[in-house]
Amino acid sequence: MTEKRETLSRAAMGRAAVGRPQAAGAPKRSLAAKLFRRTLPVVMLIVLLIQGSIAWITWTDQRRALERRAGVLTDLTAAAIATPLWYLDRTVFEPQVEALVSDRGFRYARVLDDNDEMLFETGTPPEPGSGAITVSRTIIEPQGHIKVGTLEVAFATGELNRIAILQVATAAFAVLLLTGALSITVQFAMRRLVVQPLGRMLRAMRQVEHKSWTTLDEPTDDELGQAAAAFNRMVAGLRAGDDARRLLEALQDAQAALVEKNVELETANRQVMESIRYARRIQEGILPDPAVLAPAMADIALLWEPLDVVGGDYCWMERRDGKCLILLADCTGHGVPGAFMTLVVASELKAILDVASMPAPDLILAELDWRLRARLRQDRPDPGGHDASDDGVDAAVCLYDEAAGTVAFAGAGLSLTVVGPDGVSSITGVRRSLGYRTLPPPGRIPVHLHQVRPGESFHLWTDGVTDHVGGPSRRLFGRRRMAALLASHADLPLADRLRALTAALDDWRGAEARRDDMTLVAFRPRLPGPLADGSTTAGHPTPTPTPTPTPDEP
Repeated sequence: MTEKRETLSRAAMGRAAVGRPQAAGAPKRSLAAKLFRRTLPVVMLIVLLIQGSIAWITWTDQRRALERRAGVLTDLTAAAIATPLWYLDRTVFEPQVEALVSDRGFRYARVLDDNDEMLFETGTPPEPGSGAITVSRTIIEPQGHIKVGTLEVAFATGELNRIAILQVATAAFAVLLLTGALSITVQFAMRRLVVQPLGRMLRAMRQVEHKSWTTLDEPTDDELGQAAAAFNRMVAGLRAGDDARRLLEALQDAQAALVEKNVELETANRQVMESIRYARRIQEGILPDPAVLAPAMADIALLWEPLDVVGGDYCWMERRDGKCLILLADCTGHGVPGAFMTLVVASELKAILDVASMPAPDLILAELDWRLRARLRQDRPDPGGHDASDDGVDAAVCLYDEAAGTVAFAGAGLSLTVVGPDGVSSITGVRRSLGYRTLPPPGRIPVHLHQVRPGESFHLWTDGVTDHVGGPSRRLFGRRRMAALLASHADLPLADRLRALTAALDDWRGAEARRDDMTLVAFRPRLPGPLADGSTTAGHPTPTPTPTPTPDEP
């Protein structure tokens, strides 16, 4: 947002610069003034030389014409007054000499005798250095042998000089008039054809300096039009480069922010993972040690593999008063939420078992259902609409009577699988779960009493064991394949059996990821004395029929 305001401000500065062509960046002297100052003296000099040459030629020709006319008039007058002068007849030669006054260029004339004495003069003698034309002719007597006198005639050149001065003045006026017209024409043409286009280009350049990418029109096909086209190409290149630079800077900023966020996320993730790993240690600490049942068990093994670091499967084992309790619970969810549920289940189970005598399996499950609903406030209306807990657990309890050699089983959502000499059988629990706000209580949960026979082993597992997806058609591993797998490894110790089971599940899943927590408890009870040799089972309750998985069952 800040960058956008800066861009707008720069554009406003650029527009302001366009509107002030005479700003600080304006030239001190315009191009028209320079051109006028360079060309005008040359034009004036040429015009003056031409006009001066014309005036000089004209003045020279007129002076020569005046000299020729003066010579002719003097010759004619000298010839005319030769006889009267010879006879000194003033009444004749003086009027003839005065007749020269009628010539417009006449200035002065005089007649001298043969001794150069003044006989007659008329007009005004010219001043020395006045430039007057003086013609002198010797007068010869009519027979042409004797000099009788001299005639001198002077003609003024003032008219010629006045005409010459007038021509020079005319030339000067013409120069001034031409200079004015040339100045106006040059100024107008330069302003319209050169100065204004250059001014627009300069204003556009100032806008480009402030990153306002403006362009010029190209109305002419001359050098200025080509310059405008080149300027537009330059602006396009600068704009593309500036956009690329800004994009690169934005990418670099985004990358830096992303790196910083990644560092923060890595730090937060590391702290979370450290906390979760520590939580796993706590969760592993609340799991039972199968060794507590060792006096009553010929073999026992536990597989507990949460989907994440921690999980929602929980198991408990306890032995007292000649009875061994094995409880397996599959809580809602997995990961941290599931782990919290296992803590709730463990806390409530401890309260249930904190009685003098070991409760029956069905009572344990019923009490656990009631306590979970109360602890999670599922037994009252939801005050927040949809924010209250709707979590629960599938659980199963096996209670082995060491003296009677029987296993009492009650399950809610979980089953018990028996592997013995006669094959694999299963005792199915009720299809209900414990807890859950939206589900009704499970009601009466039946207890199945199974007389343990020599060689039999019992298996409790959560649905994460059989819900592995894989195989050629990406199907669930299922209980039928699980029963076949257990039958094929019936002769193995329970720990080896679980390792073989794990390997088989990994092979079945292949590249597929696991979908849930996985827990399996396997135990083989140590039979009481009379039954340990396998001699008889008389006197014990008839075992509950153990249904086997149907071929279509997953």
